[in-house]
Amino acid sequence: MTRASAARSTRMEREIGIPNVGLGTWKARTNEVRDAVEKAIECGYTHVDCAAAYGNEWEVGEAIAACAKDGRTTREKLFVTSKLWNDRRRPEDVREALLTTLKDLKLEYVDLYLIHWPVCWRRGTVLQNDSRASLRECWLELERCVEDGLVRHIGVSNFNEQQLAALMDDEGLKIKPACNQIETHPFWTNDALVKYSQSRGVKVTAYSPLAQGTQHPVLDRIAAKHGVTPAQVVLRWNIQRDVVVIPKSTSAKRIASNADLFGFALDVDDLEAMKTLNVGKSCATAPWSEFAPVASRNRWLRPLGRFLTWPLFVFVSMDVQKIGRPGFISLKAPWR
Repeated sequence: MTRASAARSTRMEREIGIPNVGLGTWKARTNEVRDAVEKAIECGYTHVDCAAAYGNEWEVGEAIAACAKDGRTTREKLFVTSKLWNDRRRPEDVREALLTTLKDLKLEYVDLYLIHWPVCWRRGTVLQNDSRASLRECWLELERCVEDGLVRHIGVSNFNEQQLAALMDDEGLKIKPACNQIETHPFWTNDALVKYSQSRGVKVTAYSPLAQGTQHPVLDRIAAKHGVTPAQVVLRWNIQRDVVVIPKSTSAKRIASNADLFGFALDVDDLEAMKTLNVGKSCATAPWSEFAPVASRNRWLRPLGRFLTWPLFVFVSMDVQKIGRPGFISLKAPWR
């Protein structure tokens, strides 16, 4: 990398400019996510969060293209995030995955590309470790993708303090993570990781910011006090922590409400009351997660899952970027 390109990379980290509120697309069903993205753009959203593993990037791309075509938005106004799935860690797989995502999204570049989880699986498998892959080599290829203009910023998702520090402190890396997307909401604040990420200059984005439900008397009282909804209270709580939120919804009314967070502010009493909600409730129950709410369970569930799925992946390969489309599952000859 030249001095000029190195300087550009440093500027990009400092000027990531990720909008505070975005539309999440995790668990958004096919044939609904397209309409949701269009509704969000019409409501003024400029930030869309997606991932290859969500199985709907091609619909997100259709919605963005339709809105750009009829003048509801422009590419320059949008901030699009995507994520690299767990079995794409070798350099050649990293670039191929990104190019597939760009094709599905109908874009020439994404604004932010994240390593989805801090694991390295063999291509086409789940939970099967790849000893020939590493997060560092994956990151080096992501840096090359930045240099080639395929992505503007790179970051991570679900990285803990030690995993984030390994990238931040590696003097051989030219670009430091711009973002750490993690689970954080009043029912599991994940405070230490939020504060550590921010202390290192890494922007934090909260996925599942509504914790898949906001029914609680404390939230009802605070919402009534400010004349807003409990969901708005929960989202505003993260905004006041300087955390980006990406709530998922397919309802036009809720999409609009989820972005209407700047006409009120939570006071000291509100924030104190909300501390009682922190009960360690996690929505990310994946067996490969090492976060506290599910760590003890996953210590035995992860190796069990690896053992049980190994015979399957001797004969079957899975392409996560084709979920819901031909080619998702294919047979392979183990003797080759």
